[in-house]
Amino acid sequence: MQQQQQQQQPPPPEPTETPNRGPRLPVNPRRHKVAPEQRKRVATACNSCNIRRIKCSGERPCRQCRSSSRDCQYPTIIEKVSVSRNELDDLRKKLDAAERALLAAVPDHTARRQLLLQQQHDGDASAGSSSRAASCLSFTPPPQHRRKDEFHETAFNVDGEADAADAADADTAEGRQLKDQDGRARFLGETSGATFLDHLKEFMSTVSPLAFNKPWLSPTPNNGSAFLASLGRYQTYDSRPVEAEPDPDPIALPSRADMSAMLADLRHFIQDGNGTFPCGGIYWWGDLGSVPNPVSFPPETPPDAIRHRFRHLAFYHTAFAVACQASTTAASMPVPHDLSQRYFSRARMLLGNPLDITQYTISDVAVLALMGFYLIEMNRRDAAYIYVSNAMHISIMHGAHRGWVDERGKRVFWTLYILDRWLSCLMGRPPTIMDDAIRLPLPCDAPSLPPAAGLRAHVELARISGHIVCNTYRVAPLDHRPGGAARHVDRALQLLENWHASLPAALQMSTARPSTDPACCLLHMAYNQLLILVVRPIFFAAVKKVFAERYITSDRHWDLDHHAPRIAACSDAARQNLFLARWLLNLNGGSRKLLQAGLHYVFNAAIVLMLQDLLIPSFASSSSSSSSSSAESDDVSFAIGVFEAEAKTGSNYGHDCAAVLQDLRSLVQRLRPDAHVVPSTPGLVSADDLTMASGSGSSNTHATTMTAMLTALQQQQHLQQQPTFSLGPSQAYPMDESGPLYQELMTWVDNSDTQLYNSSYSI
Repeated sequence: MQQQQQQQQPPPPEPTETPNRGPRLPVNPRRHKVAPEQRKRVATACNSCNIRRIKCSGERPCRQCRSSSRDCQYPTIIEKVSVSRNELDDLRKKLDAAERALLAAVPDHTARRQLLLQQQHDGDASAGSSSRAASCLSFTPPPQHRRKDEFHETAFNVDGEADAADAADADTAEGRQLKDQDGRARFLGETSGATFLDHLKEFMSTVSPLAFNKPWLSPTPNNGSAFLASLGRYQTYDSRPVEAEPDPDPIALPSRADMSAMLADLRHFIQDGNGTFPCGGIYWWGDLGSVPNPVSFPPETPPDAIRHRFRHLAFYHTAFAVACQASTTAASMPVPHDLSQRYFSRARMLLGNPLDITQYTISDVAVLALMGFYLIEMNRRDAAYIYVSNAMHISIMHGAHRGWVDERGKRVFWTLYILDRWLSCLMGRPPTIMDDAIRLPLPCDAPSLPPAAGLRAHVELARISGHIVCNTYRVAPLDHRPGGAARHVDRALQLLENWHASLPAALQMSTARPSTDPACCLLHMAYNQLLILVVRPIFFAAVKKVFAERYITSDRHWDLDHHAPRIAACSDAARQNLFLARWLLNLNGGSRKLLQAGLHYVFNAAIVLMLQDLLIPSFASSSSSSSSSSAESDDVSFAIGVFEAEAKTGSNYGHDCAAVLQDLRSLVQRLRPDAHVVPSTPGLVSADDLTMASGSGSSNTHATTMTAMLTALQQQQHLQQQPTFSLGPSQAYPMDESGPLYQELMTWVDNSDTQLYNSSYSI
C-alpha cells in the first residue's frame, strides 16, 4: 500500500511562469556587487541585451533594440514576500494533502486536468480568487516529467508552444530591418553587407566624439556625417521597379549583325569566353551561339497566341538586356540610354505572369535565371531574389533536382543553384532549397559543351557559401551539434581550405602568376570574399576591443594570439581581391566593367583594409612601412575610383558606394591616432614597436607581417598597464567614467561581440 501511494504521488510543482519573461542569462558571477546609487548601468537590462551580454540603455525600447529593430521586452518585476519557515512548511503540507486528495477523488488524468483548467478559468474571472488560481497552476508538472501523451493534450500545448517560441526567438538570426531610399523596410541577415555596414555605423556613431574632437583636421566634403546619419538605412534602390517600355513589341528584334555581336559579347563575358576560357566558365545559361530568325504573324493574331508561339524569344531578349548592361561604360553608353530595360520588358511580356505556374515549363528556367542575373546587375536584388526563387521552384516542380534532365539542363540548374546561394549570402536570407534535397550529379564534361571544371568548382564553392550562411551565421541552422559558433567557424575555414587545395590545374593561380582566364579570377575573388565573410565578425570585434583599450584602463585584455592568423588572412584576402580587380580590368582593356559580383567584392575588401588602420593604427603611417601604407591607400583609392567610374554610367549603386567609402575613409583618418604621438594609455602601440615587428619576420608576405604586428600589439598591451605619458590638452579627449561613451568602450573590452555570428563564440 505504501508503494502504491508513492507511485501515485504527483510530480513536484512547476514554478509559475510569466508570459513576457523570455530566456535570460544568469547574473555574471565575476561582477562585484555595487550599491544602487553608484551603478553606472541600469539595474535591469532588457531580455535582448541580457542574452547578448551587451549594455542596455534602460529606455523602452532601449537604444540597442531600437537601432536593431528588435522587440524590446523587460522581465516582469515579481514582488517578493517573506514568510517564516514554519508557515512555509505548513503551506507545503497542505498543498501535498490537497494534491493527494484530488488524485484520490479524480483518478482519471484527463478529467483532473480539465477540472484544474476550469478552476483556473473561474479564478481568473474573479479578482477575489486569484490565490486559488495560482495554486491551480502549481499542479502543472514540469515539462521534463510529463508523459508523452500529455504533450498531445490541447490544454497544455499552449505553454509548450510558448516555450518553443521563446527559444526560437532567442536563436533566430539577428539581421536588421533596414529601409531603402524610398522608406521601404527589408529584412537583411547578418551575412548582408548592408547589415554589417549598419553595425559599423553604430560603432562610428559611438566614437564620433573622438573623431571630431581633433581641431587640426580640416573639414572635408566627405567628412562622414552622411554615413553616420544613415543609421538604419541602406543606400540602394532594391525596391524600385525596372523602367518598362510603355508598349513593348515582343517580337521586335535587332539586326542580325547586332544580335550576333551581342550574343558573342555576352558569351565571352558571362559564360565560356566563346570557347577560350580553359576552365569552361563558371556559369552556363544555354545556347548563346545561335541567332534567332526574324518572325512575323498575321495582323489578326490574338496577343495570347503571339506570346505562346514566340515565347522562345524571351531568352534572347533577356540575353540582349544583359549584354547591353554589361557593356555599358562611361565611354560607351547605349542609345537610347534605357535600351537594356526595353529588352527586359519584351522578355517579361512574353513570359507573362511569373506566378502562373500553368504557363511555365522546364525550358523557362534558363530564361528566369538569366532575368535574375540581369536584375542583379541592375541592383534590383529583391526582384532578383523573387525571380531566382521562382525559377528554382519551377525546376523542383519538374524534378530537375532529382536528375530528370540532360547535361544542358543539369548545367542550367546548377547555375540557378549558384545564383540562389549567392543571393542568400548577399542578403542574409535562407536559400530556396537545401542541399540534402538535391540528388542531381555535378556537371561533367560533354562532347558538345565547354569544359565543366569551372562550373563544378563554382557549385562546390556555392555549397560552402550555403554552409556559412546557414550554420556559421545561424540564418537557417542545420547542424545543432555542440561546439557553438567556434566549431562552425573552424569548419567553414576548413571547407574553404580544402576547396582551394583541390582545385584542378585549370583553376589554380596565385598573385605572382594570375590567370588570364577572367572566370577563374572571379572564382578566386568569390573564395576570398567567403574568407572575409567568415572572419569579419572576429576582425570587427578586434577593432572595437583594440580601439577601446587605447582610451580606457582595464586589467582585461583580449588574447590576440589565437585570432592573429585569421585576422591576417582576412586582410590578405582583401588585398588579393583588389589586386584581382585591377587585373581583370587590365584583361578587359578598359572596354568592359566589373560585374556586380566583382563590385561587391571590391567594396568589402576596401572596408576591411580601412578597418585595419584602426586595428594597427601606427603601422599605416610608420616611416619604415611607407610602401605598404601607400599600397593600402592606393587600394582604397582604386576601389573608390571603380565606383566613381560606375556612377558615371548613371548607376545609383556606384554613386552611393563611392560616397560610403569616402565617408568611411574620412572617419578612419580622424579616428586613427598620429603615429608620432607617444602613446599614453594601455594597449596603444607605438610606431617603433610595429616597425620592429614588421621587420623581424623572415617572410615578406602581408599575412606574416600582419601576424607579427598583432603579436607586438599583444605584448604592448601586457607591458603597459599604467599611463606613462600624457597627451596635451588639445589632443586628449576628456573621458568621463560615468558618461555613456566610456561605458560603451568598457562594454567592448569586457564583452565578447557575439551578435555578428548570432551564437555564443568567445572572442
